Amino acid sequence: MTTRISTTMALHQPQDPYLLERSWQRSRDYGLSRHSRVDRLCLLRPDLQQRKQQHAQLLRYLNSSLPLFEQLQQGRRCRLLFADAEGTILFSTGDPYFGSKAQKMALANGASWHEQSMGTNAIGTALSEQKEICILGQQHFLAANHGIGCSASPVLSPSGELLGVIDISSEMGEHNQDMLLTARLMAQAVENALVINQQDTHWILNLAPDAGSLQQPWSGIIALREDGKLLGANRSARNWLQELDIPTMLSELKQGELTPLGQGMALLSRQSRSSSVASPKPAPQARSPVPHEVTALKLMARRIPLLVQGETGTGKDHLVRRLHQASQRADGPLVAVNCGALPTDLLEAELFGYVGGAFTGGSKQGRPGYVRAAHQGILFLDEIGELPLAAQTRLLRVLQEKTVTPLGSHVPEPVDFQLIAASHRNLATMVEQGEFRQDLYFRIKGFKLTLPPLREYKDEDFDRLVRTLLSELQQDDPVSGATVAGEKVLDEPVLDEQVLDETALQTLKAYSWPGNIRQLKQLLEVALVLADGNRIDLEHLPELPRCDGPATGNTRDLKSLGDQLIERTLKECNGNVSAAARQLNLSRTTIYARLKALKNC
Repeated sequence: MTTRISTTMALHQPQDPYLLERSWQRSRDYGLSRHSRVDRLCLLRPDLQQRKQQHAQLLRYLNSSLPLFEQLQQGRRCRLLFADAEGTILFSTGDPYFGSKAQKMALANGASWHEQSMGTNAIGTALSEQKEICILGQQHFLAANHGIGCSASPVLSPSGELLGVIDISSEMGEHNQDMLLTARLMAQAVENALVINQQDTHWILNLAPDAGSLQQPWSGIIALREDGKLLGANRSARNWLQELDIPTMLSELKQGELTPLGQGMALLSRQSRSSSVASPKPAPQARSPVPHEVTALKLMARRIPLLVQGETGTGKDHLVRRLHQASQRADGPLVAVNCGALPTDLLEAELFGYVGGAFTGGSKQGRPGYVRAAHQGILFLDEIGELPLAAQTRLLRVLQEKTVTPLGSHVPEPVDFQLIAASHRNLATMVEQGEFRQDLYFRIKGFKLTLPPLREYKDEDFDRLVRTLLSELQQDDPVSGATVAGEKVLDEPVLDEQVLDETALQTLKAYSWPGNIRQLKQLLEVALVLADGNRIDLEHLPELPRCDGPATGNTRDLKSLGDQLIERTLKECNGNVSAAARQLNLSRTTIYARLKALKNC
């Protein structure tokens, strides 16, 4: 065997001299000009959480590699970012004081840096070229970005698929050449962890030009199953993978011994899960499903669609995530779509996908669409009542025929997904009013789950919910370093007066919660910050309306407290019902109805 082993990613590579020219031409082709107004595209929170969930393993490995970033860029005013293959930032950390307010918004989680919207930039251009790149100041196509410098390196999956990019951004005058090196090393560390920690990895084969380079981030790494089947390789090994006769190598190499191989060295070792530094945290232990969830799971096993109804904020999205984790499709994707947030002119393209060249401004490669992305998983259509009738007709055909035809194509493609739809609107009333197709309504309503509003919770159920939310909020989030619900859920979290005193708990119970669980969770999150490790009491609940004077039956009247909140919010919004509705997460109809009832009192 005369395999030549070489390190394909040198520490210093010259940048392609024509790369900027190509990127600037693409920016013009997208219809941008140097002084185009920058419209910051930002994902809504549910969509952002869905993207993070899809990349949870990668983000955990990136989080575990942060000491490398901190060591190499210590004291510098810069930020480390990860953006997915669509150019959307899913991870952001580093100097919180870097940049203007506008720049901080642009570099925040959920912001998009695709070339199509932001022109030439390190994230978008690295994705388009699938190369590492440094874009400094006026090399950015848009003048609005001339004040920053960015270095980005792609992140590839074990099979060589583009997952996203790691980027380091700073003020233009403070950007340093070694920031690209740091981004590259971070990308290599994440890629190596993804290769090594695959589920069936048994053998790890390290390859390098010399013994001193073995097991370094830039050395070649190949993951093999116990029977020698290739599972994946990092980019250093991938370029000369075809030259290797793996079965012969496995028979010749001895585990744990350095072995000359061609013009380099090889080391075969057995993967040890316990010794893997970057191995992900154990899967969270989900709480036991309640009776209606057990029923839903049985129906899902027979592919019967579910319809989840309930007021805004009652936890419909959390319920769907729990059902996904406990279902037979837990290994498949959970694709959550907020139908009310889809742009009207692109709604069908977003849902059903399109082929390249289907319409002006679309991706040249086309897009699979949400329905095809949910293949072998769960498609969660939230706020399905917001779908226009034309899209309802196409969705009905997809559900009936189990196929989807992308825009610009005449070839139907089979799809297999479990449908869960949700809405806070009364779909039966919408059917009567001609706003929702009756046949689609009966198609999605295989089994209906109705989530009660928080004001109707029994005392013990409310106590349990508060305990759970506080326990979740106090857990460290391995994805973003902040706190987030759902990473660790305990069957019965312990909550005593060291965390929340009894008076504060009773005050929470007395409130009407027009925003339901979402409002309660946000209030508790604020309270934890204000308490700063101390016990939460009334002073840490400043946004919670309270009646002055002694407690009476009226002070515990939930509807009365809700009306007080509506009146106060309207006053703060100068009588603007739409603004008050958005702030309270209520419909304008509900507010008008309560105002009319108050007027008649």
